[in-house]
Amino acid sequence: MAVVLVFANRKGGSGKTTTAVNVADGLALQGKRTLLVDADSQAQATISSGILPYHLSTSIYEIIHLYIKHKGGKSWNREAVLSGIVRGKKRYDLLPSKADLSALELELAEMPGRESLLHDLLVEVDAEYDFILLDLPPSLGVLTINSLVAAEWLIIPLEPTFLSMDGLAQMMSILYRVNAELNPRLKLMGILPVKCDLRTNLARSVVDEIRRNFGAERLLPPVRNDVKLAEAPSFGKTVFEYSPACRGARDYEEVVAAILARSGEQS
Repeated sequence: MAVVLVFANRKGGSGKTTTAVNVADGLALQGKRTLLVDADSQAQATISSGILPYHLSTSIYEIIHLYIKHKGGKSWNREAVLSGIVRGKKRYDLLPSKADLSALELELAEMPGRESLLHDLLVEVDAEYDFILLDLPPSLGVLTINSLVAAEWLIIPLEPTFLSMDGLAQMMSILYRVNAELNPRLKLMGILPVKCDLRTNLARSVVDEIRRNFGAERLLPPVRNDVKLAEAPSFGKTVFEYSPACRGARDYEEVVAAILARSGEQS
């Protein structure tokens, strides 16, 4: 069974997509069969993987609707999910997104059992992968809840500013609610400081605050500021492809090592 990991934060610009894409590639570099699911209608994980959404004929949106159409019928099988997965472009596989995914919130509003759609889809391909990673929008809608229901582990990327602590508090509240009502399996793997300059008093104060409130075991290795992390998506590359020797790549290597250790999937 695959380890299903979700990257989420209620605050936009918190480094979710950068983290999801680079962790996906980092895990693949460690020999792990990895699927990255872009569950955001902005399709930033798709674009960061070098794929233009308007070139796609099939995305997560079509796959979800196909599943709804054939749910419970004999015509639904794992090939239907696999048909939407992009293979061979990167070391990891990608279930891409495009703008029409935003319509899903309204289209599923009255559907019974809508919270488990993504979980049911991913069960179809679970055996194909060691890790399935989910990149989420900052909004709390159907797709975010679906992803949290599908996941086993939650990672919260966090820019070390005091305003971002409010997003962290909101995510923890959501985690408790999802645990109580929808998915008792979901656990916090860690809080990941990103865009981090520990030479500043502010960054050190925020990291110390996280350590005091959640314990050192819930703090993932910080990812430092690095312009290479910002440049890589414009070339459709991960940081490991764009600048493998930069400090951003080295930091994400440590994050990947921590994920492997905490998930029990070390080679």
